[in-house]
Amino acid sequence: MADFELVVHHDYTSGTCTDTSGFGNHGFGTMSPDTDGMPFDGHSSRVVVFPAPSLTNLGGLRARVRLRPDALSERRTLIEGYLAFSLSIEPDGALLGAVYAGLKWYVLSTPPGIVTTGRWTDVAFVYDGRDTMSLSADGTLIALRQDLLGRIADIEWPYGLNIGAWPDDDVRIFAGVMSELWLWRLPTSAEHR
Repeated sequence: MADFELVVHHDYTSGTCTDTSGFGNHGFGTMSPDTDGMPFDGHSSRVVVFPAPSLTNLGGLRARVRLRPDALSERRTLIEGYLAFSLSIEPDGALLGAVYAGLKWYVLSTPPGIVTTGRWTDVAFVYDGRDTMSLSADGTLIALRQDLLGRIADIEWPYGLNIGAWPDDDVRIFAGVMSELWLWRLPTSAEHR
């Protein structure tokens, strides 16, 4: 198994957007977290993590989000590293994971109905930095794609890592609650701490 390194961990049930991974990738939110998690209203709420050295040269990645949607319509962004990767929910409840490699987006999606409103779901997207993408829900593998894609690049300026919204406009905004979020990268061996 690849040696992934945790670079972002937000526990929104703690009442903050503080990163507990040790890398200081704190989020700046437009909504206040509560004991259930971070409420997203479907209009203007989002959390942004600015680009940092730990979010460069991702290579591969693992992203995991615990969420409870209140509404599904249009694509809903869960987490997106600008010009690197994206994990979102489609209008029909399908999960969609994508990586940006070689100046092109490569997409993997699940069947419809994986994510439903009013129910807590733990979703995950993994890309091994070479040729395999996978999507899972509540620990069950739902979709797999194998293509030789190569390593993905840095999370870019000006938008950074966006949680709950499309990075450059008030569209594709998640409506519901996120309780916890994790992001791991697959750095080169020289980058390991």
